[in-house]
Amino acid sequence: MKPDDTPTEKQRDDAALWLARTSSGPLVPETAEAFDIWLNADRRHRRAYDELRILYARLEAPAHRADAIAPLRRRLATRLRPRGSWLFAPLVSALALLAIWLFDPAVIQNWQADVVTSQQFMSVVILPDGSIARLGADTALSLDFQNGHRHVKLLRGEAYFEVKHGASGAFTVQANGDEIRDIGTKFDVNLVRDQTEVFVAEGSVEVSGNVDDADPTILNRDEEIIITRGRSGKVRSVDPSVALSWMAGRLVVQGATVEDVVAILQRHKRGWIAVRGDAATREISGTFPLTDVDASLATIASAVQGTLVHASPLLTVLY
Repeated sequence: MKPDDTPTEKQRDDAALWLARTSSGPLVPETAEAFDIWLNADRRHRRAYDELRILYARLEAPAHRADAIAPLRRRLATRLRPRGSWLFAPLVSALALLAIWLFDPAVIQNWQADVVTSQQFMSVVILPDGSIARLGADTALSLDFQNGHRHVKLLRGEAYFEVKHGASGAFTVQANGDEIRDIGTKFDVNLVRDQTEVFVAEGSVEVSGNVDDADPTILNRDEEIIITRGRSGKVRSVDPSVALSWMAGRLVVQGATVEDVVAILQRHKRGWIAVRGDAATREISGTFPLTDVDASLATIASAVQGTLVHASPLLTVLY
């Protein structure tokens, strides 16, 4: 392909929208005419559309095959990886192959993880020191509990920790390079795009951003802090029923951007949810069920006066 034949990101985004429209049923004459005009306006438009159409056609078959072994994945995913055992290689290979089949962008994280959850809204894992981790959907943890360490790395997703005390070594969680150190508590850590959200339900934690936090910030009960690109924001009081609503199968947000809300809903839905245009930065408040992502997306689209199109089981577009 010549360099000037490569579609731009904008052209690929437009192609995704047109694919969503054309996959939803016959176009009305006016829309069909507009599609033809767009398609023929630039050779890169047709290339972008064809590439995307072929991509999703290829994804359909492996996705159906993956459904058949999904129960096995759910049973295996929430168990700790047995380091050094004969099961390690085939287990990792199977999970990696499944991720590749689904074009999972988190495939590398899954290779690095000791614990990976499915799309259930909560899974419970007992950590090697006896602490409890309640994990949200599509969450990945890497563990280091050797040589007196109690270190957890949250690679993606959300986790609520109930730390067992009396064990040797400080209990720390790293997320996005930011560090949360337990000093007697139950706390929640949520990764949303470039932000690390930390909420304390009981006790206290020390929180340090990875950029300019010379001194850690102390969070106490019912307090939350958001670290954006390594820089800590202000400590604020938050109702625990809001901060921990995900454990009850719902998402409660107040003044959150559509882009951030969709990023959380994405964990509970197979395929890709694309948010385009002004809809991404609109702010919304409300309660959205995690057990019915399509209904939540429909509510969001209505709230921001946007359009929601289900192009296929693997592509939903909100714009």
